Amino acid sequence: MKWKDVCQAFPEQWVLIEAVQAYTNEENERILEEVTPLKKFHNSPEAMRVYQELHRENPTRELYVLHTGRRNPNIIERKWVGVRR
Repeated sequence: MKWKDVCQAFPEQWVLIEAVQAYTNEENERILEEVTPLKKFHNSPEAMRVYQELHRENPTRELYVLHTGRRNPNIIERKWVGVRR
């Protein structure tokens, strides 16, 4: 699905999506060409809890929690320097 299709299917809701096809442009913005909605939520804390569980199980999946009130996802990729524990 395209992001606009997700917004139409789940108006004014928090959604957990997985990027199926995506790339990063020159401005370090992640462009989501195709996404799969995994679950909808009424609040962000619940959505983030489920996101964390799925991310812990499989950290290589590209998952996002977004509100469908956004016209565009506007995801900025940041480079991390240092060690994570």
